[in-house]
Amino acid sequence: MNTKWAFLASLLLVMGLSHLAKGQQKAGDRWVDNNLTIWITQDKVKERGAFYYCVADSSRERCISNLTTGVKVKVYNGTDELIWEGKATGRTQGLVIPKKLPQARYMTVEAFRSYVINESTGTHIHQAEPIRIKHRFQ
Repeated sequence: MNTKWAFLASLLLVMGLSHLAKGQQKAGDRWVDNNLTIWITQDKVKERGAFYYCVADSSRERCISNLTTGVKVKVYNGTDELIWEGKATGRTQGLVIPKKLPQARYMTVEAFRSYVINESTGTHIHQAEPIRIKHRFQ
């Protein structure tokens, strides 16, 4: 009976690890993961002029703490007029805008390049194109 449970536990472990490995795949000499996205983790643009973001794995629905990317940010009002634009380097994964923007309706956030960086290893993890999102404010 112990052998049966050990086999079952091993099988579940292998299946779990193979699920985690589906995101990143080696393609030639580069790592590729097209499941990555940007998530806004804290949205205070209207109240304080600040927001924080992370690189997230959309297939596992969670932030990946050691992945980073710099981004271009554009904030729009209700009539689709650009009211602020700037850049975040990705070092702090946040951006403080010089003033609060109570009229803001949405923002676009786009990675500088078509890869993110694993801060632990320095490895570039490529996507088919730069990650882009449109975030609507509450």
